[in-house]
Amino acid sequence: MAERPLNAWVLSDGQPGHYNQARGIVRALRRIRPVEVSWINAELRLGLARGLLRSVLNRNRAPVSLWPLRLAYRLDALPETNCDLIVSAGGKTSFANAWLAAVLQLPNLYAGSLRGLSPGRFSVVLTLEPVPGAASNLVVPLPPSAIDPDQVEQLGAALRRQLGPPGQRYWALLLGGDGAGYRYKQADWLCLAALVNRLARRHDIRWLLVSSRRTGRRAEALLKGNVDAACVARACWYRDRDEYRPEAWLGAAERVFVTEDSMTMLSEAACALRPVHSLRPATAAPAQRYEQALQRFAGQRWLCRHTIAELADRVEALDAQHCQALAASPTQRLADQLRERLGLG
Repeated sequence: MAERPLNAWVLSDGQPGHYNQARGIVRALRRIRPVEVSWINAELRLGLARGLLRSVLNRNRAPVSLWPLRLAYRLDALPETNCDLIVSAGGKTSFANAWLAAVLQLPNLYAGSLRGLSPGRFSVVLTLEPVPGAASNLVVPLPPSAIDPDQVEQLGAALRRQLGPPGQRYWALLLGGDGAGYRYKQADWLCLAALVNRLARRHDIRWLLVSSRRTGRRAEALLKGNVDAACVARACWYRDRDEYRPEAWLGAAERVFVTEDSMTMLSEAACALRPVHSLRPATAAPAQRYEQALQRFAGQRWLCRHTIAELADRVEALDAQHCQALAASPTQRLADQLRERLGLG
């Protein structure tokens, strides 16, 4: 007899990074049993309401009505299907996640900072660092990723055959932009273009280039105008709405370079089981927790960190750095942990 699917309500605040983390959690759950997903838009519209929601949730008595939540959030109508588990990622969803679970008396899973919320309001809280005294806390080595490691090798090999010729080697470059304390100037993008050209010539590789929403039109134009077309196998420019299939592109690449501002793209590259190099501009002032996470990744040897300008001036320095791909899929590890924490068979 087929196992009944797990019905999960997944809350989304509309931010791509949080959306992909939630997809990563669902992907891990699907390694345990089938999952039917209902996506629910939950965008916080009254920031000042956070304090009130927090104070109510942190009381011993659980809330009993959904109407305060609907005042604070743009909340989709709840699905008519039964719910077995509420899932979300990102701090702005935390209050809605905890409130729904309390009112409807459902187990819940949340990835992100607690922002003062009691960890007791969650069945499982996924974080990169331990939450002292939180029995519900599950510390993970990386944010959950939507990358399917089972498809990486197969789709990557298919893309290499499509690009040709046989034996050609590829590296990938995933581009972010301003954010998380990183600021890019024209000089940084021009320096990055020079770095791309020099590495291609030195290592006889061709690039798979991917830009994102934060890269911006001006940066894309600078890269298009200054990267040697001969060293690019394929480019996916966000502003041109080109198609990007992460498993195929990352699977085709021997190494992946990622601008350091994007934790989502760093996680995707690592979950594809590829060595990862991060690139940062001259102006880089990440928050302390972000910097500590990057230092941990570097200490685990799967991430090598570089300043764009310094590496462009001394491309030979890359030869002395030996990044190691993760040995096992973080998605499978998360699935094993969630099976135990949530009592799923």
